[in-house]
Amino acid sequence: MADRDELIAQLGQTAGALRELTATADEAALGFRAAPDDWNIREILAHLVDDEAFIMRNRLERIVKEERPHLAPHDEQHWYAHRNTARDGLTEQLGDFSTQRAASLGVISLLRADDWQRTGFQPEYGEFTAEAWLGRWLDHDKVHLAQIAANLVAFNRQG
Repeated sequence: MADRDELIAQLGQTAGALRELTATADEAALGFRAAPDDWNIREILAHLVDDEAFIMRNRLERIVKEERPHLAPHDEQHWYAHRNTARDGLTEQLGDFSTQRAASLGVISLLRADDWQRTGFQPEYGEFTAEAWLGRWLDHDKVHLAQIAANLVAFNRQG
C-alpha cells in the first residue's frame, strides 16, 4: 500500500484527471448511459462533487474531532433521486470538484501525525483509522475515474 504522502499526492491529482478525461466529451457523451441503470458521466461528476463536500471530508473531520464517531452510511440511491442538478454543466462540476478537493486537501494538511491513528466506525466498513479512510477515499476516486473512462469507451464504440 502507498504511504500517506503518496495517497495525499494522488488525491491531489484527481481534479486534473477528471479535466483530462472529459476534455473532449460533448453533451451526448456526458449524458450517455452504457446500461439503463448506470450513471452517466454528468451524474458521476455530481456524485464526486457531493461526496467530496458532504461525505468524504466530513468523515475525516469527525474522526479527528470526535472519539470513535459512528458514521452514518451514505444512501446513494436517495442521493441519486434527490440530488441538486442546478450545477450539472461540465465547467461547473469540474470547478466545484476542484474547489471541494482543495478544501479537503487543506484540512488534510492540518492533521498531526497522531490524528491519522484516530478511529471511526461505519457499519459498511467497521472500525477504521483516519489513515485507512484516506485509502478508501482514493479508492473511491479511482473507481469513478475508471467508470468515466469506461463510459467514454462505450460511447465511442456505439457511434
